[in-house]
Amino acid sequence: MGVIERQLRLTIPELILPRYDDLPRLGLYLEQVTRYLNSTFDGLADLQISSTTISSYVKRGLISRPTKRLYNREQLAELIFIAACRSAVSADDLHQLLQMRRRKHPLATAYDYFCAKFEENYQYVFGLRPDLPEIGQEDSEEKRALDNVLRMVACHLYLKHYLTQAQDNRNS
Repeated sequence: MGVIERQLRLTIPELILPRYDDLPRLGLYLEQVTRYLNSTFDGLADLQISSTTISSYVKRGLISRPTKRLYNREQLAELIFIAACRSAVSADDLHQLLQMRRRKHPLATAYDYFCAKFEENYQYVFGLRPDLPEIGQEDSEEKRALDNVLRMVACHLYLKHYLTQAQDNRNS
């Protein structure tokens, strides 16, 4: 293991996503949603999201409109997925992935799978775990597509952190 990888292991933020049952049950206003999402991805600047971006996702139809300006936990779950994947996947592709999920699985099941698989990919790509265990019993094209998207997002985060650490080393 090289110098930069050793430094990364010491400095990368932990990634533990809230499971569906842990998401707030009461509706949140847009600014509260933004704070909640950004605290979920604390330390991962690439995954931070703004209120303006969330509003644009509503306008584009990626998530449903809030009810009386309040976002529910279903919308929070979808926004966490979108925030995690948007740096590596286009909005059109995100829309298609969300549509596939909506046709195939209940949101709570799909969201909890996403959380577990994303955390594992993140740990694997950063060298914190030796392998990627199989989660779930279904073997479908949709599952493989999602698994590959999550690996791609984890690799994108790794590359950003790696290059930042390399630059910091050159500057010091």
